[in-house]
Amino acid sequence: MTFGEKLKKLRIGADLKQEDVAKGIGITSRSIISYEQGETLPRSNAVYDKLADFFGTTVEFWKEEKEDDFQKAAEYAYGKKGKATAERLVKEVAGLFAGGTLSEEDTEKMMFALQDAYWQVKKKQAEDKEKAKSSSDT
Repeated sequence: MTFGEKLKKLRIGADLKQEDVAKGIGITSRSIISYEQGETLPRSNAVYDKLADFFGTTVEFWKEEKEDDFQKAAEYAYGKKGKATAERLVKEVAGLFAGGTLSEEDTEKMMFALQDAYWQVKKKQAEDKEKAKSSSDT
């Protein structure tokens, strides 16, 4: 995962708006948008440090791209249960692709589509939970 993808996944997983993250780490909302869209990266190590503190991650998580970033992002956003779910999903999808019938490019597209679907569901669940909480407060 890229820096921007990680930021977006963790932000959505934490049910935060871009403005919330910007205020939390002391930068502009435009910077967060630019990071998430892959237009820029932080120029200062201090931003990486603040993101690590804000989301409870390591600085290396933000600076490096590794194969297990999806699982790490799930763990940071949803705890050990989220990581276990992500690992299970990756194993199941790997089994699907093991036959070698998909091209490498199609396999990569499929993986990204599955990741996006997972995070969209989580976002929807968080929104539904918030709506339920709001209606029970009234």
